Amino acid sequence: MLYDPSLVAATTNLDINALPPRIVMAGVLLLAALLYLPTLGFGFVYDDHWTLLANGFLRCPEDLGKLLGRDAHAAHVPDAFRPTAVVFDMLTYQLLGAHAHWHHLLSIVLHVAVCAGLWRWLAARGLAPAMVATTVAVFATMAIHAETVSVVSYREDLLAAGLGLEALIWADRAATTSTRGWPWLVVVALQALACGAKSNALVLPLLWAVSWICGPWSRGSRPNAKSRVLGFAALGLGSALALAHQIHIVGALGPYDAQVGIHAAAWPRSAVLAQSVQIHVGYVQQMIAPVGLSPEYVDRPGTWTDAAPLLGAGGLALALVHALGTLSRRSTWTFVVLATLILWLPTANLVPMPNMRADRFAYLPSIAACIGIGAVLVSAGTWLAQRSGRAALAIAPAVAFVVFQGALAQATATAYKSDGRLWEVALRRAPDSARAHALLGEIVVANLRGEEGQFDPVLYARASAHCLRALALAPTDALPHLCAARLALLGKHWSRAHRHFETALGFARAREDRIITALASVTLDVPEIPYPERIQRVDDLLSRAVRDFPYASEVAATAGRLEHRLGRADRAFHLYRRARKLRPERWDVVFWGLELALDLGDSSAAWIIWRGARDLLPDADPKWVDATRRRVYDGLRSFPHGSYPRVRGRDLPLTDLAPESSADDP
Repeated sequence: MLYDPSLVAATTNLDINALPPRIVMAGVLLLAALLYLPTLGFGFVYDDHWTLLANGFLRCPEDLGKLLGRDAHAAHVPDAFRPTAVVFDMLTYQLLGAHAHWHHLLSIVLHVAVCAGLWRWLAARGLAPAMVATTVAVFATMAIHAETVSVVSYREDLLAAGLGLEALIWADRAATTSTRGWPWLVVVALQALACGAKSNALVLPLLWAVSWICGPWSRGSRPNAKSRVLGFAALGLGSALALAHQIHIVGALGPYDAQVGIHAAAWPRSAVLAQSVQIHVGYVQQMIAPVGLSPEYVDRPGTWTDAAPLLGAGGLALALVHALGTLSRRSTWTFVVLATLILWLPTANLVPMPNMRADRFAYLPSIAACIGIGAVLVSAGTWLAQRSGRAALAIAPAVAFVVFQGALAQATATAYKSDGRLWEVALRRAPDSARAHALLGEIVVANLRGEEGQFDPVLYARASAHCLRALALAPTDALPHLCAARLALLGKHWSRAHRHFETALGFARAREDRIITALASVTLDVPEIPYPERIQRVDDLLSRAVRDFPYASEVAATAGRLEHRLGRADRAFHLYRRARKLRPERWDVVFWGLELALDLGDSSAAWIIWRGARDLLPDADPKWVDATRRRVYDGLRSFPHGSYPRVRGRDLPLTDLAPESSADDP
């Protein structure tokens, strides 16, 4: 066995055991924080744009109650089936705004909090200080966690782990002291909140039960059978409540069951499980030797006729059988194997997931693996110290492992500095990824336009190559067609862009709002369609977008722009105001509102909006800022006494479109 209670006695003379536990704990937690400090300079990447920036629900705290029912999910609120994560994002946005550095700092704090929770849980279970410190240090620096900590929107994994560990700690307290009443309610609440952050916490009741059956704990009172049943029931009730809420919202056991376009749902279940076995064996390798970490994952089906899934499944089965056969020994090996397999259940692709594999899926399961790695490192250090006669060498294996993992964690984290860097790295690691080609192509397209509508032909050729390659790799996926459509828009090929947008909408399985609004925008410019029919199509698309995506800031902003373009000032005003509420950081919406005021002859309102937009100007296009400034001053000279215009017999208070900071402006 790797570790048993006798190891405590064998390590009591080591220096680390003689140090005050709080000093050692502070040092390990400081290491966890310092490791990810460079991420404070990172921007928003990946799903941050969808779940944080474009998610107008976070700016509508008055609608928070909709998370309890189906309304939020029906309104396409991102991750509405994870109410804990959504509420946390709403609170942090209200406090931190859209400043990426503060959100990254919060992710670091959450990671440190998880490490502290793991320390408290293991220490209370009676592990030796050297074992606790080594395990937590390994968990804090493990390179496979770089994605989870570096990407803001993945803090749902941090929340689930932190709340889940707190639920285990409270369950231990209530069970070992045989208390009744409110402590058990705290356990239920913490577990429900953990599962509400992410479903991978659903299996924590099984982990808690197994930890008392075969965990290698050395001291402290053990709960009796009745208390263990109560603990398992309390944790299970928390999981059941969260799962029942999720089923009520999405109408299925898995939140992605309705997305039939995802690979895990389209392929035969046996092919998915064959690949899943290889994925999870790969997690073990990456936890120990972090080679192959990547920001991009290309899903492929497996087959049981290949050697890899058979060997992987055989190895996992042998480990499980051996662990079950050694339950009575209470060894570290037994606990680590059973705990890891239990924590893998939510990501085992038994229910469809959008990604069959992702590094972040290993965050919570790595807790059990780190206990095993910690036991190996402590045992190796003990042997080395005894053979050499130098107690200081007892920590040498742990230090070497932590330095190695920490260095690779920092190197891995740099891939998430910006979207451009992320997809460049993703394409190098997965050159046959249609998503990487498509998204990188869109990034190049977004930065193509130069002076007077000209663009760099080299960059245009590069973007075109990415889009064409994406189409060749995945012709039935929405992203390659979106890339091709935006490239066509750049060349003013309206009909081609319209065709690709329509195709993308047909293949889309989620986030259709940006496709619908883009399709509505280009429809007005398609020459083959008669103008009255264009207007009707645009109205139909906008009605659908506004109805189905009431919290999407892009929908309100684009719809307002199109209504403005069609001369419908009152509808444009209300949509601009809605867009300002859903995403107040958008400078373009403020400028569009200013243009609306000038078009209606209200120079005073335009001036107030301009004065209030000063905080947004550093992020705006300098040429647009300069042109708008000239137009505002021209409007003041031409219409020095502008007033609220009347549209269809109603006053339009255009100053409502001004940022809040303009309240004291003249």
